Amino acid sequence: MAQNGFLKKSVLVSALIVAAFAFTLFTALQANAQTTQSSGPQFLITWRAQSSFVPLFYAGKALPNAQSQIAASLTLISNGQPVDLSSQTIYWYLNDTLLGGGVGTQHITFSPFGGSFGTLTLRVELPDYASGILIHEITIPVVRPIAVIYAPHPNDKFSDSQITVNALPYFFSASPSALSFRWSVNDATGTSQENPDVLHINLPNGTPSNFTTAVSLTIQNPNDSTIAVASKNLTYQK
Repeated sequence: MAQNGFLKKSVLVSALIVAAFAFTLFTALQANAQTTQSSGPQFLITWRAQSSFVPLFYAGKALPNAQSQIAASLTLISNGQPVDLSSQTIYWYLNDTLLGGGVGTQHITFSPFGGSFGTLTLRVELPDYASGILIHEITIPVVRPIAVIYAPHPNDKFSDSQITVNALPYFFSASPSALSFRWSVNDATGTSQENPDVLHINLPNGTPSNFTTAVSLTIQNPNDSTIAVASKNLTYQK
């Protein structure tokens, strides 16, 4: 797998990913902690995607894919203090379908309906609260896994005859060690037996300046056949 130096340099890639999915990530962060109006009890609903893997340096939220389990929790705040909900009836709904509930059910785990991508609406209801029924909902994005080719060359231009590129998988439901990586360089199959997520490219002697190297990557989860693809053009300049 990639070395520590590579991980540090890859912070730039993290920023690009966050920028590319700004709207989705903004929705996720909003969903992570939302509250009602300050005049009444405040809802704090937190959630996390289980089995959605991201690179170690990634600072964003790991978003669920269609195969993920999502764990959600409810905390109710009143007068600046958490409310004891152990005797409160709590119901959870996903896209208006009852997930479950009961007395003191502050935590729930569920899967996206139908294994589809898009936006989920998670709603929680407290029908017997002292001040009347309380209802609150949040949205949770469900995303497709993403493949990224990391090549640490400004403007995708390089001058060495040998370069190294790395595969970065995001939001797969398996760890990188369990994924399959397939490379191609200018339509020819590339391989890396020792580290399949790393590809070394060697240009032959006499390669002209401004020669374009087209790199393609396919990442697959063998367990569920999920696939993500990426491509990048790198230009050799003497």
